[in-house]
Amino acid sequence: MYATLSVFLLTVTSNGNTRQSQQEKPPHVFVDVGACPFECCTYRRWVVAKRTAILDKPQGKKILETLSKGAVVTGLTGEVISEPIPIKTDRDVPRTPIRNGDTFYVLHYDGEGYWKVWFDGKIAYVHESVIDVPHPKTEWWVKIKDAHGSIGWALSTDNFAHQDSCE
Repeated sequence: MYATLSVFLLTVTSNGNTRQSQQEKPPHVFVDVGACPFECCTYRRWVVAKRTAILDKPQGKKILETLSKGAVVTGLTGEVISEPIPIKTDRDVPRTPIRNGDTFYVLHYDGEGYWKVWFDGKIAYVHESVIDVPHPKTEWWVKIKDAHGSIGWALSTDNFAHQDSCE
């Protein structure tokens, strides 16, 4: 899969060092508005891959309609909802402001080998080749428009084909 450099070992931590404890932490549930969470991800014409409920909002309860396999929709935008995982480093992380002893928070995979992370109130990107991070719980919700012009939200997981422009 990918090589992890052993010099950048990280450990999960529940409390940061003195410097980090004074820094801003992400919300307990992080919502990345507009995210398209993998390489070649694109919002465009998609085909429904399996029967899919369309809801009034991300994580909503109100079902607006149910789309059948084969229906054509337009992916408009999305949100990745995650529960950030704190990581305490034992080394500096290259090309980021993250230094030995700092705690950063893994938000979600962003594509091309990079993880989107939160550090000191800001977003940073950390490459998987220099760190081995746990995978946080995430949900990718997509806002779609059906062939009749109705708009709603669906959980993306395996529900749509043609989300990857590299295919």
